[in-house]
Order: sequence, then structure tokens, then C-alpha cells
Amino acid sequence: MPTKTTAILERDGAILETWALRLEDIVTDELPKDSAFLAYRTAIQRDAADVLRPVADLPAVRTDAEAEMWRNEHFNNDLVFRGAVGSIRPISCLDALLFSRQASRISEIDHPTEFLASVLRRETTTGADLVVVFGGGSEMFPPKEVYGFEIVRRFLAEGWSYWYSIHNHTVQKRGDSLALGIPAPSTSDVQFYRSLGKEMRLDSLRVTNGFYTFNGSINELGALRAR
Repeated sequence: MPTKTTAILERDGAILETWALRLEDIVTDELPKDSAFLAYRTAIQRDAADVLRPVADLPAVRTDAEAEMWRNEHFNNDLVFRGAVGSIRPISCLDALLFSRQASRISEIDHPTEFLASVLRRETTTGADLVVVFGGGSEMFPPKEVYGFEIVRRFLAEGWSYWYSIHNHTVQKRGDSLALGIPAPSTSDVQFYRSLGKEMRLDSLRVTNGFYTFNGSINELGALRAR
């Protein structure tokens, strides 16, 4: 974890904080030795669930609207997994640190939750500086008060670029076994990130499950369906 971490908010199980670090510090194939991160990966591997395209129980479909939504989700997933939109790669050092931060707060196996982080970048004569705006809660989805976009806007006004936004997709079930979350943007994610690209000049997005991470540019989202 970076030593330059600043707490902005900590209330009712939710946190918002910023990290300052150098790009050169996280350009490595090494992953965190964080105990919660390692426990998560061990549980997934124990169920032989560490596969690129997760296999999970089919969702219950109760209405025509839900059926249409899932058709759109499968359409997007097929584009992603065949490489037509973005790419999926093993999780990187920085993204693993972000995942570890939330996993160290709340077990991603026993009580799965999503985090949301913005990564800003500024080039210097000696390399690139990074700022991470990290938000997480204690329920499945982080509350809007920890999205941190007001902080992002301040950095943008100072000349930083909005390199990428990342969140995680949580574990699923395959019978009595675990399955990884899908490393691809959902239809609601597509809508969310399109708006960030338009309003805040977001360059790219990532979706991780702690093993694999989708990485795509905002411009590629035009091929995907939104909710």
C-alpha cells in the first residue's frame, strides 16, 4: 500500500480516501501479499473457479423485461470474451492493491462488496505521478457519498488526466461452489461509464474479479448495450 494515503471520509462502514504514488512503483508482476487477498484467491482456487470466463448458476428470470436485460448482458459478455471490445488480462499490481483494500475491510467471500476507484495521472519529467480516489462501503454497492467525483474534478482542474475508473464484480455461485464475478462491464456499467466519459473526460474503464481484469477505452463502449 502507498504510504501517502489520506482519509477523506469514514462513516457507517463506508470509506473515501486518496492515495498518491508513482507509476514506476506499481509496474511489476508481483501481487500483494495481503492476507485477505490471498485468502480470497485460495478459496476461489479451492473450488477450481479461477477461470477466465466464469461459469455460474443461471439467474432466475421472472419477467419479460428481466429476460431482455439478461439477453443484453450475454450479448455484451460475448463481445468482450471474444476480444471484440477491450481485453481481459490477469489482474495488475495496482488493481490488486485496490481489490485488497476492500477485501481487507470486508471478506469478499463471506460478505461480497464492490469498491469504486478513480485513477488519475500526470506526466512529469521523471515519469508519471498517480492519484487514486478509492471508495468502498459495507453493503454490496458503495454509497454515492464515496464515489469521490468531486475530488476527481478538482484534480482535473489542476491538469491531471482521468486515466481509468475501476470497480469489482463479486463472487457468484455454481451449485455449492464459488464462481468468479464476470470481468466485463454490465449494461448498467456501460451507461455509467459513458456518462463519465462525456462529463469528466474519462479515458478508460476496468472491471476486475480479483483474478482477471477487463480493460477497455470509453470509445469502445459504443459496441455494447446499455440498460
